[in-house]
Amino acid sequence: MQNNVDVDAIRLIRLTGLKESEIADARNQGGESWSKIARSIKEHEQLISMGEKHTRQKAIQDPVHGAILFDPWELDIISSWEMLRLRYVMQLGPAHIVYPGATHTRFQHCLGTNFLAQKSIRVVNYCEDLDCGHFTPFSNLLDDYQRKLFRASALLHDVGHPPTSHTIEFALQSWAGINHVDLGEYLVLNSGLTDILQKNDIEPQDIMSILRGKTNNPVLRILHDFLDHPLDIDKTDYLIRDAHYSGVQLGVFPAERVMLTNRVVMDREGKYVRAFMLKAIHSLESLILSRNWMFSDLYLHHAVKLAEALVSKATYFRMEEESLTKNECIGLFTRMNDSDLFRWLSESEVAFVREYVSRIRYRRLFKVALLRPLVAFEPSARKKLLLMLDEITNLIETENELSEEPGSVVVDVVVPELGEKTLSKIPLLIGGERGFDLVGLDETKEGFPLLQILKQQSRTIPSVRVYSEPKIANAVRKKFEELFPPADIPTYREDEYDFLEY
Repeated sequence: MQNNVDVDAIRLIRLTGLKESEIADARNQGGESWSKIARSIKEHEQLISMGEKHTRQKAIQDPVHGAILFDPWELDIISSWEMLRLRYVMQLGPAHIVYPGATHTRFQHCLGTNFLAQKSIRVVNYCEDLDCGHFTPFSNLLDDYQRKLFRASALLHDVGHPPTSHTIEFALQSWAGINHVDLGEYLVLNSGLTDILQKNDIEPQDIMSILRGKTNNPVLRILHDFLDHPLDIDKTDYLIRDAHYSGVQLGVFPAERVMLTNRVVMDREGKYVRAFMLKAIHSLESLILSRNWMFSDLYLHHAVKLAEALVSKATYFRMEEESLTKNECIGLFTRMNDSDLFRWLSESEVAFVREYVSRIRYRRLFKVALLRPLVAFEPSARKKLLLMLDEITNLIETENELSEEPGSVVVDVVVPELGEKTLSKIPLLIGGERGFDLVGLDETKEGFPLLQILKQQSRTIPSVRVYSEPKIANAVRKKFEELFPPADIPTYREDEYDFLEY
């Protein structure tokens, strides 16, 4: 992504909130127009310069993990403008309109993930030779710089999240081809964060090598797996945190035992992999099922998904209205917090975009006109529905066909990443005093019940939801069934689920 963006232009957009054309006009006109921009930049730089470099450790009290101890260089990162923005970006977007306690932030989650990285360094063990089965502390594998990199990467793994977190990523991806990792990469490599990292002897590109997983260094690869894996520390923190704040206790699982039974081992091909002791199987089951139950009760709650769809759709039409460039998307969405986004949406000239903002503010949402599992549709209809996951234009065309009034219908195709196929390959350590073997979860009799549950969930959870005003719900439902006919008899054969590879 870094090769086709204008770093200087994005910097000015981030500092001023103006579009590229407005900045160019001011530069050309000079005088008061440019002086105003220059004053704004100077004021920002003065505020940033007020911060002092930290010189001692401090503890930050976290409601989930308790006191988290941070080194001075970590406090420098936490105090950056880029990280402080996350204090005002809600972890679960608009989910608080259903679960009032779910007002926790990406900032809190980043601190929690850093805590779990610190803990992993302390409590995870590793083994270079499976035949001898001799384990030593994971910290022995990492040098001082690698430990620092791990902690910094955990702290910064979500720094690029746009306002409302994942809620508007589909719109961003559809309009500009970027996601939160791309935005994070820009910030790590081209912002005030870059200077902070370098002043603390951390190479920003090494952070991105871990976050992207694009490295030939075997240690950095395994650090990537700790942060991006079916059972990573990112998911561990957000499941516990989301359950705590939302009150949906289905996200509670024995995280301590999962971490203590995690191992880093060198496999027969000479690569480091994360594996789990066989005795951890029930704890792993609890983690995996907790995650999927949280999908059912929290992440995929019909009102939460509707609110997310309204924000996402409004954002897409606002970007289209403004004809935002890629540079402007990067600059604006790494500048905005949640309040900024809703203010920007409410200034739209498109009536239903403003209406969507008001519906969320006053909690006057659409009602469910139709809810049906994907397997209940004919294969051709299912294929057309799945295309909407990649192309927002297909989604919008369908919504426009269902109603003549723009914005009066919302279609949501729900296919969450339940991880059946990736989780089935989680390596387990089986053996004892004479060495260990690495065996996939799907190769053990102990893993069979869990995999059967995951298969069942992969058949029942993917669904299609159509929302509208109650007065047009019947007409919308009838039209939708004409466009996407249901199967006469829903089938549940194994080969009917190839679409889940999508």
